Amino acid sequence: MRHLDSEGRLHESVPLLPALGDRARGLTADPFAPAADGVRDHLMRHYLAALEHNPA
Repeated sequence: MRHLDSEGRLHESVPLLPALGDRARGLTADPFAPAADGVRDHLMRHYLAALEHNPA
């Protein structure tokens, strides 16, 4: 399993503190729809774009 952070960088694993910071950035990205970030993160086009910018 891999993790894409809020900047679109691919990680093999994510230590607890950076993961919490990344989560906080996601929740505050859109103050009018804080839950929307979690939905947008999982759109296939976003995965594909992030993977194109992070070749294995």
